Amino acid sequence: MKVHASALTLLHWLAQRESASVSEMTASGLMSSREASDVVRYAMRNGAAERLNKGASARGPARYRSTGVPLPQPRTAPAGVSFEGLLSAWGIAQEPPELPAVRTRVYQIEDTGQDSRGDARLGKQKRND
Repeated sequence: MKVHASALTLLHWLAQRESASVSEMTASGLMSSREASDVVRYAMRNGAAERLNKGASARGPARYRSTGVPLPQPRTAPAGVSFEGLLSAWGIAQEPPELPAVRTRVYQIEDTGQDSRGDARLGKQKRND
């Protein structure tokens, strides 16, 4: 998780300062403006960073500081949706049973090499002349 690793770097950098704006984070060479914005939002969602100037005092660039709350561990794999419990509760087989084929038919169209406007376009025909 690149955002998680970048957030850890940013929080370590913010811990050494009282507060900083996104432009200050970018000017320090820590990361690009876009990445800094994404990382700050990620840290704020997880409670590891907070915005200092809110409401009526929000004039000028937004300033952020570290709250000291650690970031949660990143997920190693996305949690997949599983219906196995529901299927077993309803008695539905998870593996479909193999059903024997009683009768099979194979249809084959013959190519006699004639023009497609001729009698061969429908395959082999029986004529009752």
